[in-house]
Amino acid sequence: MDDVRVQSLSRPGDGYLAALGYLQIGTGSLSLLMSLMLFFQAMYSHSELLSPVTAFDSSFDLMERAIATYVSMQLSIGWVAGGLQFAAGLCCLHACRPRLVWVASLVSLANFPHGTMAAILMLVGLQRAEITHAFATRESA
Repeated sequence: MDDVRVQSLSRPGDGYLAALGYLQIGTGSLSLLMSLMLFFQAMYSHSELLSPVTAFDSSFDLMERAIATYVSMQLSIGWVAGGLQFAAGLCCLHACRPRLVWVASLVSLANFPHGTMAAILMLVGLQRAEITHAFATRESA
């Protein structure tokens, strides 16, 4: 059983790519869960959260406006960014579709704060030679 593990991570960059894949899956799942929780809260108790303009106008101080902006962003782009991050994580684990991983990382930059950090790590990792080599060897095989 140990032989299978050694063979699956034998190429340079495979371990780093797997770590980034699991990071993307975790962050995408968190984004989707947060969006779902905010959606249910907006549906059942605070319907003004569904309209970003109303949520922002009903806020009084700077902190409330920042929270209203974050909630509005999470409700609007959290679904897309979370789904893309989850798909990018699966692509990293299978070392396929590097363009999708790039696009998902660029979209995730707007998913503050957790998506932004994962996207920065992913974009830095995608520029490493071992990662591009891991994608290239899997796609050509």
